[in-house]
Amino acid sequence: MELEFILILLALGVLGGFLSGLLGVGGGIIFVPVFDFVFRKLGIQGEELVRWILANSFLAIMFSGMLSTIQHRKRGFFEFSTMLSIAIPAMISGSLVSNLIAHFEWYSDSLFKLIFISVLGFTLWRSIVKNRKEKQHHEVNRSMSLHIFIGVITGIVSALSGLGGGVAMIPMLTLLAHREIKEASAISIGVIPMMLIPFLVSYAIAEPVQFPHSGLASGYLSFTSVLPVAAGIALGAPFGVRSAHRMANHRLQTIFAILLLILMLRYGVELLLDTL
Repeated sequence: MELEFILILLALGVLGGFLSGLLGVGGGIIFVPVFDFVFRKLGIQGEELVRWILANSFLAIMFSGMLSTIQHRKRGFFEFSTMLSIAIPAMISGSLVSNLIAHFEWYSDSLFKLIFISVLGFTLWRSIVKNRKEKQHHEVNRSMSLHIFIGVITGIVSALSGLGGGVAMIPMLTLLAHREIKEASAISIGVIPMMLIPFLVSYAIAEPVQFPHSGLASGYLSFTSVLPVAAGIALGAPFGVRSAHRMANHRLQTIFAILLLILMLRYGVELLLDTL
């Protein structure tokens, strides 16, 4: 892999790590486009492209989530029981969908983009609706059944979109469980590393049809591509967490909405061009 390419991945890893710590989304909103670019550049196409993107986005997201969780715990927020009650159903639902994607020929590049855009659009819409509503005090809902529901939906959305689940989890935690966005972000980033374990196992044991390079890999997990991104994450994640604790809630929500809109436009244009 060329030095210039490695430096680009390192820089994008710093950005993804920062956003992961800042917004609690695992960095998937950065890593999916990054690995889309990487594997297209390396000649991967069709259903294989989707598998390589998802597998390596999840690997980068897991590393990012672990680092951000450590930083949040150092700052005094770590609701392990809540995280576990969401993570276990997310692991189950997400691993079922990941196995279907990894081992069967049905999940096309166009379908992936459509679901990716739809998830971002719904999350953006819910964020706007919430911001327009008059703020009211609600008691935090700690219901186990609600946590299981959030976990199941998060696992499915994550497996289909490659986004790590934060874009689904954070809106549900704020709207349904009445959590402040900082709390929701910290819970989300703690759930993500646990949730992704079975996803990564599914892709690690699968047999790829197309190989992007001869570097270090296991199944669809390309460690050669992910390592520079992981190094960047290690640099960026601590700064993101520190910034999140200092920043007002409405600013975090605005940054989140802007990123969602940018990615929707980017993949919407690509999907439109694919259909022409």
